[in-house]
Amino acid sequence: MITLTALTAIVALFQPSPTAGRHLVFVNDFTKTKGISLSDWKFDDGPVYNDEKEKYASGPGENAFFTRDGLVIQALNKDNKITSTRLQSVKSWRYGYFEAVAKVPTGNGTWPAFWMLNERLRNQGDQPKVDWPGCGEIDIMENVGYDPKNFHFSLHCADYNWMKPKQRTKVVGVTDPTKFHKFGLDWRPDSIVFYLDGKEAYTVKKDVDTFDAWPFRDPFYIILNLAIGGNWGGSKGIDPKIFPSQYIIKYVKVWQ
Repeated sequence: MITLTALTAIVALFQPSPTAGRHLVFVNDFTKTKGISLSDWKFDDGPVYNDEKEKYASGPGENAFFTRDGLVIQALNKDNKITSTRLQSVKSWRYGYFEAVAKVPTGNGTWPAFWMLNERLRNQGDQPKVDWPGCGEIDIMENVGYDPKNFHFSLHCADYNWMKPKQRTKVVGVTDPTKFHKFGLDWRPDSIVFYLDGKEAYTVKKDVDTFDAWPFRDPFYIILNLAIGGNWGGSKGIDPKIFPSQYIIKYVKVWQ
């Protein structure tokens, strides 16, 4: 007799890889470089949101550097001035499989993320203006340091966002948040699947074909950042002992 657990394992064994039939179109292996390619990434030192406390750097330095483990995004607190780094990918993509391996910091106040926003926000072109949350947001990974074992996977849009009773979000726990973990996103026209360490973590199907419910039809760009404080990350305060706080990314890859 085949148990449900065994049947689930068999089904998973025959599930096609999210990279099947796709080609690697973008790769930044941060363990093999000593600098940030400005043709691939730009430093976003613009305004911060969510009542966060950091100021983002305008270039590489003590807030963004490299070690054997990869790219280190480091938050510092000097003379009560908190600094960090937020990177945007220069390119944007419509559909594909997106993946990063990263290690998050812990401690009250940290808020690292690997996420995506609609290209229309920074390059409207001849398309109608669209702001957040209507533009859409894909949170491939968010984590808050006061609850480090839980990773959050979310889709935000006009009809579904954290300010409304209904959201598209899921929390998945890990045993050891201090280790590197793999975060993936399989984005297709009618579905989005989030992955944690190679396993499906959360699946969202397009049930309503309107822009307000499914804006995930435009190109989106990638963001890597470490926020400090804010209305979520700082909801239990900021522990001064977290500094320096390091969010380390081994690589970012995109298949289409």
